[in-house]
Amino acid sequence: MKKTKKTAVIIILFICLGGLVGYTVGSVVKSSDRSSTILQVLKDNCNCKEVNQIIYAKGIQFGANGLSTEKGEFQLVDCEFTSVKDEVTKIQKLLKSDVKDFDKVDLLELEFVNSENSETVIIKNGKIQ
Repeated sequence: MKKTKKTAVIIILFICLGGLVGYTVGSVVKSSDRSSTILQVLKDNCNCKEVNQIIYAKGIQFGANGLSTEKGEFQLVDCEFTSVKDEVTKIQKLLKSDVKDFDKVDLLELEFVNSENSETVIIKNGKIQ
């Protein structure tokens, strides 16, 4: 009798552990859509010759801009706009409205490149720095 109770407890523990692992994997897969959504919003709403995704990484990272768990870098080439500040404000509003849980992206770097110069703008947790 004792052996069957012990076996039943072990089976229940393994089922719970399997459920937890399945839930974690499912959440990671669902949240990976954020990078493609961000890229699509940039391509659809920015008047640029090119919009490139340089990197989109998940996991603990430490760099010049501090610690992050989700980081994206996008390059916008030869864009037409009057002011970088106004363009980034427009992009931030669009990303907040179109990308689910955009404020959970720890670090988003937008590099505006043209023939004359290059300027990088950082958005941390949905806020322009």
